[in-house]
Amino acid sequence: MELRFSCCCPHNVLPKVFILRNCREYIIDERRLLMANIEEKKTKAQTRENNTGIYRNHKDGVAYKLFSGKKESLSLYNSIMKTEYANPDELQVVTLNSAIYIGRKNDNAIILHFNMLLTEFQTTFNPNMPLRTLIYVANEYEKYIAEHELNLYSEYIQEIPTPHFVTLYYGSKEQPEKQILKLSNAYKCKDENPELELMVTQYNVNPSYNEELKRRCPELDGYIKYVEKTRKYHRQGMTYEEAVKKSVDECIEEGILKEFFIKNKAEVISMTIFEYDEEEHMRLEREEQYRKGEEAGEVRGEKRGIEIGEKKGRIFGAIGILKDLGMSESEIKNQIRTKYKLNKDEIEKYFKEYTKQ
Repeated sequence: MELRFSCCCPHNVLPKVFILRNCREYIIDERRLLMANIEEKKTKAQTRENNTGIYRNHKDGVAYKLFSGKKESLSLYNSIMKTEYANPDELQVVTLNSAIYIGRKNDNAIILHFNMLLTEFQTTFNPNMPLRTLIYVANEYEKYIAEHELNLYSEYIQEIPTPHFVTLYYGSKEQPEKQILKLSNAYKCKDENPELELMVTQYNVNPSYNEELKRRCPELDGYIKYVEKTRKYHRQGMTYEEAVKKSVDECIEEGILKEFFIKNKAEVISMTIFEYDEEEHMRLEREEQYRKGEEAGEVRGEKRGIEIGEKKGRIFGAIGILKDLGMSESEIKNQIRTKYKLNKDEIEKYFKEYTKQ
């Protein structure tokens, strides 16, 4: 897209700041239109829900819907835990309606033979999964203790299920095939042997990653194939809604989660579109935060020079994005200090100015 400006300056040359500001205003307007479009889609989706009752809870993700049954949950459990259990009735689904998951709900919690497996599906890498999981599993144990009437003041040990924590990542950004996220990484005071540790194993389940894991769970394999089809058609130029509908129809034709898609077709389409709109909205909000950081830096920078202002704007924008990604203040300061070669006093000064905005 070409932007043209006219001016009475010699040789029709505009000051750099004037061009940047006009370009930025144009881009801001485009972003606002896009965000308004997303909000309009959400409103329409809500209207469809009210009129048809098809999509009862937009916070439920497609993966949550797929693995809400005992049969599918057992398949996922066997795949992750490398077991061969055959009776779904032995399994207990204990997924919580937790406020921890503010966005869509894509978690799965099951207990089988005194093993508790907590699994969450993620399209965005989140280094705070151990902390979130700590809160989640505490709620699980509280519920378990009440249901089984365990006496915490007994002189005998009250046995509880052994926990296992897994994240299945299928986002578009590159991640290793497997990594361990530790709660101790979030501790401000590092300890070689922390007294409280919690580890979440993250598996990348995108195409060509952890194929054996997916092979052992046909439902997981089919879901990832569906996601990849949708991404492929969207990259080819289809609207996201067109890509979703084509992918669902194609999966049915090819026998990929055929029964699931036939039974839940309208609901899956609505869920998938809503999930995408939610992710796009979050991305635009992060960009908006970055833009505000740039503007704040530029306004202050005009008093001391455009170069200083631009640097401050970039730093403020980076702080905003890293905060959105869930990083702790110490982690953000370390990253900003390294990237912009700042000393301790300088980074503290930037943080104070940022918080005053």
